[in-house]
Amino acid sequence: MKGEVQLEAIEVQEPGDSDPLLENQAESSSSPGGSTEIKDEDDIESGSIPCCRICLESDAEPEDEMISPCMCKGTQQFVHRSCLDHWRSVKEGFAFSHCTTCKAQFHLRVESFEDNSWRKIKFRLFVARDVFLVFLAVQTVIAVMASFAYMMDKDGAFRNSFSDGWDRILSKHPIPFYYCIGVLAFFVLLGFFGLILHCSSLNSNDPRMAGCQNCCYGWGILDCFPASMEACFALVIVFVVVFAILGIAYGFLAATMAIQRIWQRHYHILTKRELTKEYIVEDLHGCYTPPKLDPENEERLKMLKLL
Repeated sequence: MKGEVQLEAIEVQEPGDSDPLLENQAESSSSPGGSTEIKDEDDIESGSIPCCRICLESDAEPEDEMISPCMCKGTQQFVHRSCLDHWRSVKEGFAFSHCTTCKAQFHLRVESFEDNSWRKIKFRLFVARDVFLVFLAVQTVIAVMASFAYMMDKDGAFRNSFSDGWDRILSKHPIPFYYCIGVLAFFVLLGFFGLILHCSSLNSNDPRMAGCQNCCYGWGILDCFPASMEACFALVIVFVVVFAILGIAYGFLAATMAIQRIWQRHYHILTKRELTKEYIVEDLHGCYTPPKLDPENEERLKMLKLL
């Protein structure tokens, strides 16, 4: 994650006590021609001005204090409370209750927090946004396939061939017609690749695998093709219908899994974000001592896999 990369980058750039560049920095800072801006940068690098280890900013809003919550020293010591709370909510593992750099456990102050209505609204908005993005991606793929079908049928010969049947109303309107072609092609491809993935996921010793290999990889099915063009066309229609039905089934399964994954992800993050307001990290001012948490809250965090 972005925050973790920034933490590692700061740790690598932290100068040691024997760094020869420190002497040059001292000489340049003592020179009369040095500007105030350079002196301020040297102060930040030397640690005299607190700098957030996540956002790398030394300024803070009045309600956003700079705290020292763990055993880290130097440029890693200070962090904005808002930056730390955001890191605790999005980072997996024990980052909610421990520093990811020095592995020290935070001192957590428990405060009551009863604002579930706004959390539910945000949760529903985030889930609706992600579901809409997935739907938009699917519609984009269908539109690409429909455009390809339109390019292959520029003169409209294929579309006009349906003008005498029950689907003549659809054939008179190019956009709905080619959109339906794109939907059909999408489900056919989804069923085809879904069947291949399903067969490849089976164990080689599974008796069902032999049938899949004969169907998908043995090419024995080519022996079943009839000689006449009419029969071949009918067989192609049968395969299109079968793969389209499989595509609808696989699509429904994939949509269910995607919505469930989106639901769980946002619920997990928003729950942890609200827990950061209930379990507040205390500022230790550089004096770390082993934390003490009451058994009830400790058991709750362990049950949530946050401690």
